[in-house]
Amino acid sequence: MNCRQKIAFRLLLLTVLLIATSQSLYGQGKLGRIRDKVRENKPTPERREERDNQGDRDRTRDRKQNRNRQRQAAPGRRRKPNRNRRRNCDPGLGLAVGGFFAAPQVETVHVVHHAPTQVVVDPIPTSVVAQTVAPLIKIEEPIYKEVVTPAPELHYSDQFAWGVRVSAIGATDFDDIVQGSLGMLLQAPNGPGIDTSVTMIRESGMTFRDHLFLGDVNLVYEPIFQDNFRLRIGIGVNWLGDSYGGDAGFNITSGFDLKLTQRAIATGEIDFGSIGDTDITHARIAIGRKINTTTEWVVGYDHLDIGGVTIGSAFTGLQFRF
Repeated sequence: MNCRQKIAFRLLLLTVLLIATSQSLYGQGKLGRIRDKVRENKPTPERREERDNQGDRDRTRDRKQNRNRQRQAAPGRRRKPNRNRRRNCDPGLGLAVGGFFAAPQVETVHVVHHAPTQVVVDPIPTSVVAQTVAPLIKIEEPIYKEVVTPAPELHYSDQFAWGVRVSAIGATDFDDIVQGSLGMLLQAPNGPGIDTSVTMIRESGMTFRDHLFLGDVNLVYEPIFQDNFRLRIGIGVNWLGDSYGGDAGFNITSGFDLKLTQRAIATGEIDFGSIGDTDITHARIAIGRKINTTTEWVVGYDHLDIGGVTIGSAFTGLQFRF
């Protein structure tokens, strides 16, 4: 390694250290920048853990001050120990111990022997016994019938009329961010419904770990309902929560479900709105394959943009329709 290569290596190492230090001090990666955008016009609040620790310190200080004031108000007054007080011993323990280790008592048992009593059995004719027992021991041969049950088959309805959709997925951007999401849609065919979801986003950098929660609640309506296609639109609220507190904003949503084949369904949705002091755009597209009449295995892509900070993730999971 020549001199130029050594200098280049040292500069690269210094750049990496500066980036890591800046991330640990200013924002901690993408989630930190999202937090700064959402609370751009607000002072940076303290973490809940810091507020709890400060409250504990204040209560401890108040207790010490109260004790000092009591000592100063009544100096020299101390409770003298009562040396004449006799110790109260509980004899119950001694009795229990003595009873446990005491020698076992011998009890005398008197056995009275009685003379056996003679039992006289009248003989019964053999013919009567045969006539009485023969009907009782008669055994009939069981009749076996062979029943063949056909193997269950998957029946897929052509009607696209489910009313409840529940999804559970996990996502990653193949770098430092992973996500876990739960969603539920209660939708009356060609009528109103409720759409809600919550997502936990976790980021692990070289010198930090960060996480936050995103979610929304929407009132939706389905203007288009067909055998193979359903479209819904609605309005609601977005919310963000983390260790510093929470923020909210409005949301406009739209989504669709398209039956591609008897066993494949495409699902998509897009949201526009705001959170705190910035805007948010969220889009998702997925394709599900039916495992049985109610369960699907889904794969897709999720795009999130909050204040210019973008997170693109590939996801997979399960989806249930009832």
